[in-house]
Amino acid sequence: MNETGQNGMIIRLLAETSIHAGIGQSTGALDLPVARERTTHYPVIPGSGVKGAFRVWAAEKAGLDAKVSRLFGASADEDSGTDEGAGSVIFSDARLLLLPVRCLSDTFKWVTCPALLRRLSKDCARVGVSINMPVVQVAGTTYLGANTSDSDLALEELEFSRSGDIDPRIIDILAGMLTREEIEQRLVILSDQDFTWFARYALPIAARNVLNEAKISQNLWYEETLPPDTVMHAILGPRSGNEGITDVTNKIETVSYIQIGGNETVGQGWFNMLKYSGANPNGGEHDA
Repeated sequence: MNETGQNGMIIRLLAETSIHAGIGQSTGALDLPVARERTTHYPVIPGSGVKGAFRVWAAEKAGLDAKVSRLFGASADEDSGTDEGAGSVIFSDARLLLLPVRCLSDTFKWVTCPALLRRLSKDCARVGVSINMPVVQVAGTTYLGANTSDSDLALEELEFSRSGDIDPRIIDILAGMLTREEIEQRLVILSDQDFTWFARYALPIAARNVLNEAKISQNLWYEETLPPDTVMHAILGPRSGNEGITDVTNKIETVSYIQIGGNETVGQGWFNMLKYSGANPNGGEHDA
């Protein structure tokens, strides 16, 4: 990808707080679940939500208020119903890459799987970033680990046995998003099937309560969130030519925090953003 961002840009999103990008309705006993992909059950933030958050960010944080309609499209009262009302920047869904999971032998582990690594490789290829992702295979109930000699690993209530080391090329690829020290300490690769269990059943669920006049706690609803330190990625691209994309991507370097999803007034939804340019074999550090 060239420096103008003509093919688009991969944006790494690192959760600094709990994230609730929900579907606004109940699913069984859970009142407010997070949005999920229908086929994989992986948590996702739909592109419409990503675009809406960037529109607010551009107008209120990044100093792009004069360009909002051109970048993000005309507002409802301005829209003529023609293609001229469309914005010049395209936004993808924010896709899951690394899920923090409780670990008995460490504070937490960043867990991923071959399917998510393949997705990252394909998304990078779309915008012209070559990362040379190796093929990864993991058998069920085993894991690939980075810089650790532990043979067994307890994640939540499940136990996994170590089957090998993580390919150093994967460490390099992810060191372009986080620090090498963090990746080597915390990265774990599980099979697609085992990862799906954590994505479906291991997210935090909080009970939102209120005190009545008698000072007795009454439950209002149960709400699912993505935990802090979740790592996602999204694509920002130009709709035609290169118009507008650099206005947004250049601001990310100086205004690197964005709020996405609900519960802003209770401090949720904050991501740290980083423009991802590919593997980092030298292990440089980023704001993480």
